[in-house]
Amino acid sequence: MAKEILAAQNLIKHFGSGDALVRAVDGVSLKVNKGDLVLIKGPSGSGKTTLLSMLGGLLKPTSGTVTLLDRELTGRNEGELASMRSSEIGFVFQAYNLLSAISVAENIVFPARLSGQSMEKARERADHLISRLDLSHRRDARPDRLSGGEKQRVAVARALINDPPIILADEPTGNLDSQRGLEVAMLLQEIAKEDGRAVVIVTHDERIEDIADHILWLEDGRLRDRKAEPHEWARDPVCGMRVDRWVATSSVRYDDKEFVFCSERCREKFLTEPNKYLPAT
Repeated sequence: MAKEILAAQNLIKHFGSGDALVRAVDGVSLKVNKGDLVLIKGPSGSGKTTLLSMLGGLLKPTSGTVTLLDRELTGRNEGELASMRSSEIGFVFQAYNLLSAISVAENIVFPARLSGQSMEKARERADHLISRLDLSHRRDARPDRLSGGEKQRVAVARALINDPPIILADEPTGNLDSQRGLEVAMLLQEIAKEDGRAVVIVTHDERIEDIADHILWLEDGRLRDRKAEPHEWARDPVCGMRVDRWVATSSVRYDDKEFVFCSERCREKFLTEPNKYLPAT
């Protein structure tokens, strides 16, 4: 039986009130098991980073619960949350968040200092990670001397230094070229499959879909599982934009065919002059 690492139950996060109320996350439930690589996708502003922040104990939900290895995060005070984050959750960010004044090796070891573990063991583990992630020739370099791909590998090593059961990554390939992005994606898959960790990635990168166990689509604060319900692409007949039928909110049936639109604006244009936009026969 798969071992459950992380679970969220009916997570809700609202910002503002009254007419200004924003339902950033609206009743999300999910489970992530050992060895799972899970993608959370969706349009910009759909609440992906907000959801990831709640899963990692960085942001308190309006309501709902998050449990890590059967221990609830939601009701803990900030001191307890900080302790759990430092030892049991590894974070990888799009902007790397490396400390510019210290070396690669020191950046990797830094979270171990905060968690209070033996520095001798931490340095041994850092040496192993530096070798594993092909950073040996960069161990004494400072971040401003690194390429984007090297910076992200350092960030991954830093996330692993305390041997956490789960890695949470927010757009980890967003600042990388195609080759470096693929290298980081495959590294995260290796961490899930070979190390037996859970990995949750917020991303717009479609290339990672092929290696994911679950693809969750977040829109209007709600999740759907794309692997369980595969999406289907259509073409907006007005503007020509590719539209995902799975999440499309604007469509019309005309001449015994269903047409999908990127927006209500295109739908209204179609309804005004449908023959103008019908495909040639």
